Amino acid sequence: MIVEFTVGNFLSFKENKTFSLVATNALKEHENDTESIYENTFLSPNNTKLLKSSIFYGAIGSGKSNLLSGFYFFRDFILTSYQKPPDDEISTILFALNSQKEKEPSFFEMVFFVENVRYRYGFEADKKQIHSEWLFELTSSREKTLFVREFQTFEKVFKEGKKSTKSTRKDALFLSTIAQDNGEIALKIRNFFKNNVSTISLTDTNLKSITDFTIQKMKSELYFKKQVIDFFKVIEIGVKDIEVKEQYFEIQNNKFTIDLTSKNYPPELMQNFINSLKALQQTNQEQPPTQIIGQTDIIEFYHAKHNENGEFIENVVIDFKLQSQGTQKLFALLGVWFDAIENNKTIIIDELDSSIHTLLTQELIKLVHLKKNKNAQFIFITHDTNLLKKEIFRRDQVWFAEKNHKTGETDLYSMVEYKDNFVRNDASFEKGYLEGRYGAIPYLGNINTFINDFLYDQKAVQTTK
Repeated sequence: MIVEFTVGNFLSFKENKTFSLVATNALKEHENDTESIYENTFLSPNNTKLLKSSIFYGAIGSGKSNLLSGFYFFRDFILTSYQKPPDDEISTILFALNSQKEKEPSFFEMVFFVENVRYRYGFEADKKQIHSEWLFELTSSREKTLFVREFQTFEKVFKEGKKSTKSTRKDALFLSTIAQDNGEIALKIRNFFKNNVSTISLTDTNLKSITDFTIQKMKSELYFKKQVIDFFKVIEIGVKDIEVKEQYFEIQNNKFTIDLTSKNYPPELMQNFINSLKALQQTNQEQPPTQIIGQTDIIEFYHAKHNENGEFIENVVIDFKLQSQGTQKLFALLGVWFDAIENNKTIIIDELDSSIHTLLTQELIKLVHLKKNKNAQFIFITHDTNLLKKEIFRRDQVWFAEKNHKTGETDLYSMVEYKDNFVRNDASFEKGYLEGRYGAIPYLGNINTFINDFLYDQKAVQTTK
């Protein structure tokens, strides 16, 4: 579970900015209600009250998605820096609108729990090398130093890291190198980020990976498959059943492709057929009559078919690609959503409002706040102000990203931190935001001047030139 994340001199973050999932103790919204099935907070192993979710708002270009990019880079660099080719640049992106910051490294730090132990880990890096790196473990009420690094100088190194000091390159993380050398603590931390922390964008280019994840879970977990189908049934969009089937292909004489999928082929028979083809290849190496390309998965959505009197006739298959964009994205999203809640993972989701109706998104968020969710965490980035409701979120769960129009840098703050306006717990969050009470809204300037110019007759404009 994540406690807080700090990023600086990265994309639109000029100075270090901290996003926190620590709940404000003074607030009692959506917690300790024995009659409710929901609770928006949970206690960490050291009894820190943490939030199950946070939602981010801000104008276009304010830096909301840059926070997700910071999460992604931090996680990805931990997982891959040890195997990066030495000549490749580190993919951090410095704040470009200040001459001094171009000479300084990016800053990343996270406080998190792994197996009930709290760690504070961070590093500073530019495109060429690691400037500094540190790892601390919280024991009782104090921090224990596991290592501190300044360029290629390593100090107070814990036992498992000593043999990795000489093999750590200047452009690779010490933590990642120790994990590669099978250091126990470093491996636990790397596996935490690999298996328990994900960043997701609901754009078309990123949709395939989470769709594949949902498919594999449906194929391997009957209970999960039932959850997905039941969810589609309860939202009543016409889906009666969902099946995932394997489709096999072959190529003959390297000229044409044949689809071997058939509803009449049992899996055992299909596998025997594939094995026979492979055996045939081995016996005729010079001119193989058949070459196997592989297999893919087909998603079949079953919809009810009726006669002209509205009477049910049968369920018919409609191909997944013919489903609406919202249906496809919902199917893809349910895999990571349910998996995170069941397995206490942390998910950062960009474009949450993409093609999914507000009311449906609200119900998905309510699942996150169920008491059944022990310590999974969701961070949402969205423009959908219909989600901004006190019935769903606490004030400390609502965060804003605001761009300084003069310097181009992003500021982060929560609703309870907004210095110019105390927000009452009975206030309308959405109304207050749209009225500009919390900042982080688009600055339109003198839009009326543009409208007037836009309405000019084109010929009249041409005659003035």
